[in-house]
Amino acid sequence: MNEQLLIALGRLEGKVDALLNLQKMQEEQLKNHDDRLRKLEEHKHYMVGIVAVVGAGVSLAVAVLSRFIK
Repeated sequence: MNEQLLIALGRLEGKVDALLNLQKMQEEQLKNHDDRLRKLEEHKHYMVGIVAVVGAGVSLAVAVLSRFIK
């Protein structure tokens, strides 16, 4: 009986170790995904700024050209 208890305890310890390793891997993946998402969000804000500046420039150019055409 004592031997069976030790075997069961060893299996339980192995399963706990496996679960801890899985949790560590998931935490690393989550951090990696968070870093990648942050970079994408920063890039998106940069592109929105560029589009706004280009839009304002085109609007100004159209306004100036429309005065010369009239």
